[in-house]
Amino acid sequence: MRVKLWGVRGSLPTPLSPAHLRERIEWVIGEFERRKKSWQTFKTADFVADLPAHVSGGYGGNTACAEVTHAKSRLIIDAGSGIRAFSENVLTTSPQTSEFHIYFTHFHWDHVIGLPFFAPIYMKNKIVNCYAVHDNLEAALRTIFRKPNFPVPYEVVENQLRIHRLEPRQPAKIGGFTLTPYQLDHPDPCWGARIEAGGKSLAWAVDTECTRITHEELGEDAKLYTNSDLLVFDAQYSFDEALEKINWGHASGPIGIDLAMRESVKRVIFMHHDPAASDDTIRAAEEQTRVYYDEILRARKQAGLKTPELDWHFAHEGETIQL
Repeated sequence: MRVKLWGVRGSLPTPLSPAHLRERIEWVIGEFERRKKSWQTFKTADFVADLPAHVSGGYGGNTACAEVTHAKSRLIIDAGSGIRAFSENVLTTSPQTSEFHIYFTHFHWDHVIGLPFFAPIYMKNKIVNCYAVHDNLEAALRTIFRKPNFPVPYEVVENQLRIHRLEPRQPAKIGGFTLTPYQLDHPDPCWGARIEAGGKSLAWAVDTECTRITHEELGEDAKLYTNSDLLVFDAQYSFDEALEKINWGHASGPIGIDLAMRESVKRVIFMHHDPAASDDTIRAAEEQTRVYYDEILRARKQAGLKTPELDWHFAHEGETIQL
């Protein structure tokens, strides 16, 4: 199973501003000059590759969208602004694809804003299957394709769309995947998903505050996380910001670290980065999470507890994770 992240921001798309781009260019040129003065010999490509990831590429500005593939099956999670780039890519690389599957966790604007720009919904030879736990899935889609929200009416695309309601906490077969929805802690119902194929499991838990902090409090929803190969988790805020924004529906890296270690998760990717956060700010939150994680490891080792190390990092738009 492979996961590609086409959008990792939360709340609204966040393009890099001209001022921030200028600052970044100035810093990179300055670093290049410093290395030249130290008489280091290097190729330009090696210099760029050696730059910190948050400088050379940044974390990305498109909102939530992921592509999950296994064998010949493909599943899209959410239709944030990142789905537009996916649309362009798939129509170029796999123009013969006639059927698509989109799972909607919920209908907040940042998770559906890209749907009108998903080209296959306008193509008569394509079928786009839409899945959600919510009873109002079709009503939500109709709202998007309605003036003044968007000039193209729903009637133009409805022949290409197929609406599927999923049952909470019940497995459903979608192509070669088994998808089981579990509830997250977020204003308005939001349903994460455990996606399984080829003996691997993905736990998608974006847009959650994780207010239920113990296995017992999670109840049946703990099955979303337990022993998953990859957990994609909400880290919109730093730990301090999360404490200030109670009931906003988002978490932080340290909260995800605790959850992952308790539920024996093998790997974690943190996303849904705050639109107000620069790449430097996100990097600082990642470093804060690293300090927290290292302290947890140290404390557990001192207590003589078995402590398997956890593979984790903050998500970058466009990255691919192979399970």
